[in-house]
Amino acid sequence: MATIMKINILSLLLWICASTAWAHTIYAPNDIPLLDNRFRIDPHTEQVTFILNHTKGPQFIVLVRPDGSKIYQTKHPESVAWVSGATADIITIDKPMSGPWQAIAELDGNNRIKLISHVELKTNKLPLKLYSQEYITTHASLYYDNQLMTEQSYLENAKLSVVLIAGSHKQLTLYQDNGQGYDALPFDGNLTAHVHIDLPPARYLLSIRTQNDVFIRNVNKDAVVFPSPVTYKISAPKEGSKEALFEFKVDSEEIDPESVSINGIIKNDNNKIVDQLIVHNKENIAAENRFSTTKILSYGLFTVSVKAFATTRSGREIELQLPEQHVELLPEFVVPEIDVNAAAAIEIVESPFAPLWENIWLIAAIALSCLVIIGVIIFMIRRRRKNKKLLNGGDQALSELKLDELPPTSINLKDKKK
Repeated sequence: MATIMKINILSLLLWICASTAWAHTIYAPNDIPLLDNRFRIDPHTEQVTFILNHTKGPQFIVLVRPDGSKIYQTKHPESVAWVSGATADIITIDKPMSGPWQAIAELDGNNRIKLISHVELKTNKLPLKLYSQEYITTHASLYYDNQLMTEQSYLENAKLSVVLIAGSHKQLTLYQDNGQGYDALPFDGNLTAHVHIDLPPARYLLSIRTQNDVFIRNVNKDAVVFPSPVTYKISAPKEGSKEALFEFKVDSEEIDPESVSINGIIKNDNNKIVDQLIVHNKENIAAENRFSTTKILSYGLFTVSVKAFATTRSGREIELQLPEQHVELLPEFVVPEIDVNAAAAIEIVESPFAPLWENIWLIAAIALSCLVIIGVIIFMIRRRRKNKKLLNGGDQALSELKLDELPPTSINLKDKKK
C-alpha cells in the first residue's frame, strides 16, 4: 500500500511538471550530485531518491546494488518506487543496501541523490555576498540523531571540501578534523576550512561536502563574489630616490574607510623580509577615500605582499589578501659628457701628415663609445617601461552583480506515456 502511494505521488509530480510552465524546484540544499553514475550509500540511510536526467529522451536504466544484483523499472522489489518520464526518472528506495551503487544509463544534466538519513551535515551561516581575494572561515559538523558526532573512527577520515562552481568545478580547500591549521581541536566534531576566494567576480554555487569511506553529505549555498573593496599601487615618486610610495583606495560604499588596517611585508630580490608595512586608515583619511604612506628602502627590486582588514557596511569583519606587487628603485642615471672636438684634436696639431689610420682608430673609438652610451640609455628606458606595466595595475571595475535570489534549479519532466 505504501509503495502504491509513493508511485501515485511521484506520478502526480511528473504530471504537474509536464502540464504546467512552472519551474518546479526538485533539488533541496542538502541533495548530493551524482557524479560518474556512481554513489556510496552508508548504513544510516533510511531512504534514498535518485533523480536521473536524460535529455536525449527516455532511457533504459539499470541500478546495480552493492551485491551485484540489478533493479529495473519493470522488475524491482516492493521497497522501490520507480516512475519514468521522457526526460527524467525518479527512483525512491526504502532502506537501501549500504555500499557502492551504480546507475547504468546515458544520463545528462544535474543528476542528484536525495537522502533521508540519521546522519546530517550542518554548517555555520555563510554570507551570500563575498569579495574577490577574501578569506572566509567555515565550520561543518556531523550529527547523528541530532547528536554531535565526535567518534574518532568516523572523523579521522572525514574531510571537508569547499567548492565554488561557475561553469567548471574548482575546489578551494580541503581540511580534516585534526587540530592543525585553523582547526581548533582534533576529533571534536567541528571541521574547519579557511577558504581563499581567489576567483573573479561572478555568481557561484558554494558546495560544502564532507565524506569518508562510508558516507557523503552535502550542503549547497548561493554565493556572489564582488570585486575587492581595497586596492593599492606602488610607485617611486622621485627619479633616483630610495623612497617608495604606497597608495591605497577604499570603496566606501562597500566598507567603512575608517575600519581599514593594512598589514604587509616587503621582500628583496633574495626573498628576504626587509621591512613591514603597517597602516591604520583611521589616522590617514584623505579625499576620495584614498590614503598613502612611504617607505625608505635601498636600491633594488622588491616584492610586496599585503593583507587588509576592514568592516563592511553591513557590519561583517573581512580579511583580504591583496594581489602581490613589485617595485624597483633605481639610482638616477647620468649620461657622461664627451667633448668630441677636444678628443678629435688630440695628436693632430703637430703633424699635418699624420697617418690616416691613426684618425680612423680615433673616430672608431669615439663612435664605439657613443654606441655603448646609446645602448645603455635604450636598455634603461625599456626596463622602466616594463616595470611601469608591471606596477600600474588598474582598479577593478565593479561588475553588475546583484544579490537577488537565484532562480531555483528546475527540470521539465514529461511522462513518456503522454
